Amino acid sequence: MNENTIKILFLHGLDSSRESSKFHAIHSNNKFCIDVDYRNLNFQTVKDFYSEIIAKIKPNLLVGHSLGGYWALKMSAQHQLPAVVANPSLSPQFRDDYPAICEADLDHDIPQMAYLELGDEILDMYQVQAQLEPFMLVEAVQGGHHRLDHPESINAMIKQLSQPL
Repeated sequence: MNENTIKILFLHGLDSSRESSKFHAIHSNNKFCIDVDYRNLNFQTVKDFYSEIIAKIKPNLLVGHSLGGYWALKMSAQHQLPAVVANPSLSPQFRDDYPAICEADLDHDIPQMAYLELGDEILDMYQVQAQLEPFMLVEAVQGGHHRLDHPESINAMIKQLSQPL
């Protein structure tokens, strides 16, 4: 399997959509993104929705940005799917019912990787880096911003996770 043939489910960030530059930067003809209105749906509803989508699409890999990175980590652990996250939100605070990413979401043998642009003006990527590094390979680059200067950088991680073990 290579990055052009694996089935990828992209999970977009808060107030984003499949029109995201991150989704369009993924080098794959077999990628999917379903728009989700996170602000008006509680945690359990989104969790159930993504579980149903994963059962229908049967992706080989999850890719998520920001709040989508949060969901990629949650769903990766639950559905035993590798994940690539970019500038993930590990402690969403836009709703009260979202639990923070915890060790159980990260401490397992499912391959996960993170791409971080440390210049993120919204989330503290240094804190995210410290939380993720004990559990996965993290590529942290100086500069950038929350929406990502170089979303194409996740393609190398997708390629790495799509190689046979």
